[in-house]
Amino acid sequence: MTPTQPVAQPVAQPPAQPVARQVGPPAQQNSRVAPGQPTSRPARRESGLLKGASPLQFGPRLSADELRYSLAHRLTPRDRDLLHALARLGVLTAPQVAQAFFQTECRARKRLVELVRLGALGRFRPHRESWGSHPYHYVLGPAGAAVVAADRGDDPARTRKRLLASRVIALSRTQRLQHLVGVNGVWAALTGRARREEGAELTLWVGEARCAAWTKGIVRPDAYLEWSAGSHAAECFVEFDRGTERLHRLTAKLAGYERFEAERGAAAWVLFAFTSARREATARRALAGATVPLATAALCDGQTAADAGWAPIDRNERMRLEELARLRLPPGSQSRVAEGRGRGWRFDRSRFDDTEEAPIDMS
Repeated sequence: MTPTQPVAQPVAQPPAQPVARQVGPPAQQNSRVAPGQPTSRPARRESGLLKGASPLQFGPRLSADELRYSLAHRLTPRDRDLLHALARLGVLTAPQVAQAFFQTECRARKRLVELVRLGALGRFRPHRESWGSHPYHYVLGPAGAAVVAADRGDDPARTRKRLLASRVIALSRTQRLQHLVGVNGVWAALTGRARREEGAELTLWVGEARCAAWTKGIVRPDAYLEWSAGSHAAECFVEFDRGTERLHRLTAKLAGYERFEAERGAAAWVLFAFTSARREATARRALAGATVPLATAALCDGQTAADAGWAPIDRNERMRLEELARLRLPPGSQSRVAEGRGRGWRFDRSRFDDTEEAPIDMS
């Protein structure tokens, strides 16, 4: 009898494993990434933009007139005065702007930030090798240049080109930047005093380039100014010294001032401003034989050109600019003025427009 064969049971199938979700692109042949594993490079998605197009939309660039009109209701008279001052002087630091136009530095900083945001001003901070940093230096911005051009009646495009990019680059890189800022500090101090004190006024400020044209190259001062306070007025040439020149170069300038005084037939004070008291004391010994009216000051430790810090070369007392005008001229200066027979010509505003900006000396 044939033994009974057991009935074959159906073989149990193993439970279906869930399929892993594929994150990256399918694994390529000879790839080290196992199938179903995420790859290090996500799948590249084709852009729907046309070739060469940008997803960022920029508005059309405003013209000079549009920039000026956009600021018409935002600029105060003080803002316009600041713009025109920068067009003449080139650059002013934040403390100088506060001294010349504002009551406090806090209010000045807030307004300067707003003017930079509007494009009326630009600013940069020069590199400093030692510890700390320089203050912000402010120049004209695109909208500010358009406002200045419109107020002067100039061509906006030509004015912007002359006042903007190349000027800022030249100012930020030239070695004469600190010298220019020092000279402009004299202007800022006198302007601030004239704003705060009734009866005081800086009636004229002429830069180096126009001084040289006016004097026909006989002298090249850093600036020429006319200052009045009360019933006294003074004409002064400004020589700003940072201690980089030898003393014999300072004394050599006196011969030019003597010659110009004889040609002009009028006397003006020559102001030597120094950045340290030690440099001033050394220079005073070298300049002791000056025959032109000359005064010195050390503009340091908070001392400014508007303070009573100017010491005549033949006196040990210090005084303000209007007080210098009351002093008697040196004998040599008196004789040269007398020989001029009263011609005493002054700076011709119609011939040399001091509202125009001066070129930057890159030497």
